[in-house]
Amino acid sequence: MRLISWLVLCLLVCLAVAVGASAGENKRKASKVTSGRHAATVPRPDGYRELLADKMRIGSGEWWEQMRREGRLGGETP
Repeated sequence: MRLISWLVLCLLVCLAVAVGASAGENKRKASKVTSGRHAATVPRPDGYRELLADKMRIGSGEWWEQMRREGRLGGETP
C-alpha cells in the first residue's frame, strides 16, 4: 500500500512539473509573437519606409514590386 502511494505521489509531481514547464514555454512564445512587429508597419512621421521585402506584408502590391526589384521572383533579373 505504501508503494502505491509513493508511485501516485511521483506521478503527481511529474505532472505538476510538466504543466509548469508547458505554461512557461507558452508564455515565452506569446511574448515572441507580440514583439515581432516589422518596422515597415510602423507609421513614420517623415515618410521613411524600409524597402525590404522581408519586412513587408506578404502578397501586397508593394511586396510584389519589391520582390521584383530584389530579383527574387524566380529567374527574373531586376
